[in-house]
Amino acid sequence: MENKDNESMDNLKKVLKKVERLEPIPSVIHKVLALADDPDAPLKDLMDVVERDPAITANLLKTVNSAHVGLPVKVDSVQQAVAMLGLQRVVEMVLSQNLSGNLKRAQKGYGLAKGDLWRQSLAVAMVARTLADEHDLMSLPAIYTAALLKDIGKVVLHEFVADQLSSIQELVKGKGMSFVEAEMEVLGMDHTTVGGMIAKQWHFSPHMTYMIENHHLTTPAARNDPATVTLYLADMIAMMVDTGIGVDRLAYHVYQEVFEQFFPDKQQIKSLMITYKSFQRQISGFVEAE
Repeated sequence: MENKDNESMDNLKKVLKKVERLEPIPSVIHKVLALADDPDAPLKDLMDVVERDPAITANLLKTVNSAHVGLPVKVDSVQQAVAMLGLQRVVEMVLSQNLSGNLKRAQKGYGLAKGDLWRQSLAVAMVARTLADEHDLMSLPAIYTAALLKDIGKVVLHEFVADQLSSIQELVKGKGMSFVEAEMEVLGMDHTTVGGMIAKQWHFSPHMTYMIENHHLTTPAARNDPATVTLYLADMIAMMVDTGIGVDRLAYHVYQEVFEQFFPDKQQIKSLMITYKSFQRQISGFVEAE
């Protein structure tokens, strides 16, 4: 037991160093989130924040004017982009472009090639936003961002998972543990707790950190938080569709009561799986446009 505790402490020290070395997010993202989440904030304030950052504005206009978006006229300003695409879509473009850096790399310990995690995270975020909108939840930008970053802990933890993968999979197959429970048992931490560390380091709100830490609903209390539940359901929809992606695919608990609460008609699940596939096709063009 003592050796295991010492190993967990060593792992934690190494993880904390890796967390500190992650590519930081632009400070303007916090301003965008705060303004987009405030119904009383003037639209001009949000556009001004984006326009003050030349790099963010340039990347946004490059994407907006891409063949993938397919607008009939060239867009020359953030204001024009908002007028033609709507505020929500423009905010999501800004968030996606500026949170992608760490997620685009390969995570070999999880069996994810370069770009796999990023593409899946984008699609999950779009499904989570769709669910949140359908259920009239507030804080759509925060839910979208938390869904986008729900697996950010994998970026740091994948090397440790690679070293102990056989032990983790043995617990999943032999004892019926979820992958995240097996990570905790073997490594003394899991990708959700590491994701929470990263969210705190990046100064995200307590609720966004909570969503990232609890998106597998391993804590019963999380099943009573609608925003966190949307992340879980969007993630599960992705696993149902992308059954061949990642070593942890479908190795998570299915909480039937949660599904029944959100999807009283099972046809809704099939419909959302089709929507997820549609988002995947959109993302292929979006990634190419970046």
